[in-house]
Amino acid sequence: MVRPTSLASLALTSGAPTPIDVTGSKAFLLPETLDFDGPTRPLAALERDLGVALHREEEVGDEAKATKGSEAEMTGVVATQPVGSSEGGGGGRPPSPLSVEEGGEGGPTSARGFLEGRGWGFKALFIATTCSAQLIAQGQFGMVVIPLYEVGRWLGTEEQGQLGWMAASYGLTVGMFLILSGRLGDMYGPKLLWLIGFGLVIIANLASGFCTSPVPFNVCRALGGIGAALSLPNAVSILGRTYPPGLMRSIVFAILGALAPIGFVVPGSFAALLADHGAVQWIWFTTTLVAAAFACAGMLVLPPDDPIPPKSVRKNFDYLGAVLLICSLGLFNFTWNQAPLVGWKVSYVWASLIVSVFLFTAFFLWEKKMGRAALIPPQVLSRTNLLVYTCLWLGWISMGTFLFYTVMFIRNIKETHTALGVAAQMAPCGPTGALAALIIPSLITRVPGHLIFLASMIAFLIGNVMMSVAPPHITYWAVQFPSLLIVIFGPGTLDMSFSTGQLIVSNSVPREFQGIAAGIVSMITNYSMSIGLGMAGTVEIYAAPHGPLLKGYRSAFYFASALAAIAVIVVGLFVRMPKMAHYRE
Repeated sequence: MVRPTSLASLALTSGAPTPIDVTGSKAFLLPETLDFDGPTRPLAALERDLGVALHREEEVGDEAKATKGSEAEMTGVVATQPVGSSEGGGGGRPPSPLSVEEGGEGGPTSARGFLEGRGWGFKALFIATTCSAQLIAQGQFGMVVIPLYEVGRWLGTEEQGQLGWMAASYGLTVGMFLILSGRLGDMYGPKLLWLIGFGLVIIANLASGFCTSPVPFNVCRALGGIGAALSLPNAVSILGRTYPPGLMRSIVFAILGALAPIGFVVPGSFAALLADHGAVQWIWFTTTLVAAAFACAGMLVLPPDDPIPPKSVRKNFDYLGAVLLICSLGLFNFTWNQAPLVGWKVSYVWASLIVSVFLFTAFFLWEKKMGRAALIPPQVLSRTNLLVYTCLWLGWISMGTFLFYTVMFIRNIKETHTALGVAAQMAPCGPTGALAALIIPSLITRVPGHLIFLASMIAFLIGNVMMSVAPPHITYWAVQFPSLLIVIFGPGTLDMSFSTGQLIVSNSVPREFQGIAAGIVSMITNYSMSIGLGMAGTVEIYAAPHGPLLKGYRSAFYFASALAAIAVIVVGLFVRMPKMAHYRE
């Protein structure tokens, strides 16, 4: 999926976590502790930013609509569907003239009547087309990771560092661009960004089919990651703008979420079938054709965007902050994923690390100067949020390491010589991940959020510990299968850790910054799985430079276990959040 090095990053992830209805049949009020001061965000933009489908208990009258900034208008807002999607929270933005403009007659809610009078066939095509962003995003990751060795041989390498880059390059750019794509969708329209994203996916996969060496292939994978990052948050935005609150909205968000684990396993298995028959290049050509078909359908069935706002509004975007953030994240990730390949003694590795730290420092100082208009305002960096960000960082590095090295264990230690054999052993990730998405709505309203978050970190820890001590010849059903169930279906499922993390940080900041905080969560989960493989690869190589593979793999699992253990301690001692039922009337 789109969220591992990183394998896990996108594997059952990016990704991805699942849009969910957290209330069941009842609604709950947004917490009274939220700051409702400041300009009122349009309902559709707030839904996409916070990852929550909102509806009003009573229709807002014309007089109330005229006072968009009033607190009275917001008192009837109830949340019925947090969207637990790594991609769904990337579109937050600080208040701007655009925020107020969008709430008018031509605002995003104008898409609500788009499906009225349409036949069931058109509606089904609309849902399939919009949600295909999830399928394509997760599929692009699974199609590399599952037949990884076949892809490596096709490109002329089986070196572990090169293979790691093939998985990491995609997750790197997904994590880098997620926080920007939602804001760009706000300015230029979600349909346009959705189509641009699919255009990049088409170009990237078509070019991948003609690659003959790892470096050009990795560049193409990175370009495909940018396309996924542009299309996914805006797919959520399109659904939120089109469907009013109710059963149908819950259904389409559930479909979008269920496609995350399914999108990793099914396309990955199809890629394994092609790879085992010597047709690796057709993995990318087939993806190109599928993406092109969805893009053509998108031009026809997606609702039109609202007019592009004036230049004076678009100037409010923090362009310098975006450039500094992208460059710093890119160089930092490059350092950690290149080091296992060439070693830490190479001068440019240290140079890129130093420059990345310098750029990130410059980004922090610039954001502090920009204040509330910054790409990442200081208001979203509270003590609670920093703790959650840190634990998500540690937990998802652990998750990415678990998934990637489980595949390596199956392939090299269990001596599974075919990509289809690997796909079969990773197959439980699909249905169990989708099933886990269905139980989140009930669970999250009955159990305090920090306990679910804690259980997620514990599941990451248990899964890595189990694999770190797994004997090489033990049966699949004794260790690998239960560890996958614990990490993917158990409380460690991507949806639970991601969704509760988003809820905790969103509830600890003023309303106008909730979308930005949720976007940071999306960025961290995807990015950490990408960089985690580089860190784990460094541990593997230095722990067993010339020793057996099993020793290196176990060292990577030990590393992931240690990070998950730190996250367990931090969450257990310092993170608190009441259950969502606390906010019901």
